[in-house]
Amino acid sequence: MKNEKDECLNSKHSRSSAINVDVNDVFQKDTHPAGYCHDKEIGIDRSSWMIHLKDECYMSGLSLPGTHDTMSFYGGDIVACQTASLKTQLESGIRVLDIRCCEENGKFVIYHGPVYQKATFDKVLDTINMFLLYHPAETVYMRIQQEHSSSDSFEETFKTKYFEPRKHLFWNPMESSTPQDPPLRETRGRIVVLQKFGKKYQFGVQWNTLNVQDKYNLKTNWDLYDKWSAVKKHFDDANKSDRSSKETYVNFLSGSGGSFPYFVASGQSRPATDGERLSTGLVALFHKYPDFPRVRGSILFEGTNILSAARIGEGKMFDKYVGMVMADFPGKELIDAIISLNGIDF
Repeated sequence: MKNEKDECLNSKHSRSSAINVDVNDVFQKDTHPAGYCHDKEIGIDRSSWMIHLKDECYMSGLSLPGTHDTMSFYGGDIVACQTASLKTQLESGIRVLDIRCCEENGKFVIYHGPVYQKATFDKVLDTINMFLLYHPAETVYMRIQQEHSSSDSFEETFKTKYFEPRKHLFWNPMESSTPQDPPLRETRGRIVVLQKFGKKYQFGVQWNTLNVQDKYNLKTNWDLYDKWSAVKKHFDDANKSDRSSKETYVNFLSGSGGSFPYFVASGQSRPATDGERLSTGLVALFHKYPDFPRVRGSILFEGTNILSAARIGEGKMFDKYVGMVMADFPGKELIDAIISLNGIDF
């Protein structure tokens, strides 16, 4: 039986080699990290990468770069998860968004936990709408989650204030023969809601039907390897999965709690893109944390973004599948590595 992902590839864009991430740099030397970016500009233009995919591609067969807490810019290092604007994220190739909405006075505003993110849901939709007008071959998948409120009217407000007035923007699962796994021919130029709220109406793909890894709570920095182990296992599970099952995998690289989000993503002592790695306090003679780098006799922390970019890029997942990968502060190496699994070269 032909693999579903193979059906998605346009032959002239078939992948011939893995993305160029030097594993020796990542695992042996203390060099500039690959896959992590704390700048406002990510530095790549991947505005139209989905144009190279066939209309017959289903959501469950795509490897998609995404952002966790897409609009979380304010609140300091313990809260902030992104530095690149929504527009920049989309232009850089991000296709899965994580939008947290709180209902206030009959409209949705954006929060991360209790922290207001100085944005409205209307602003989010306007930005996506403008992007899709210029790039109609793309699809944006959006998890919508109720945040910082327990309003009983949340679902009804979404229906009457956003979904119905913007029918042109949202894919409608009621018009699909595969409402939990839409093909690109139905979704190009639209938002596919990944619905993590309400039960009365169906606005998109139900979140609870997806295979999700989201081990987000780290009590201390030393829980980072457990987080990476969960990420790596989910990569393995997705990669070995039967694609004919139509199951979509979602892998969150993000974490917080007793660690800053930037640390989980980068393993660094400060948030800057070129920050220094933090030491675990162990010497390289120990066999603990085997995937963390050994530098000048010490074992250093390594972030999930960097480990993921290296793992995908070094070819262990050559021409395979990772599903939706949700990251804080994604860098171009991570984004390109994920996109390339769809058979696209840059």
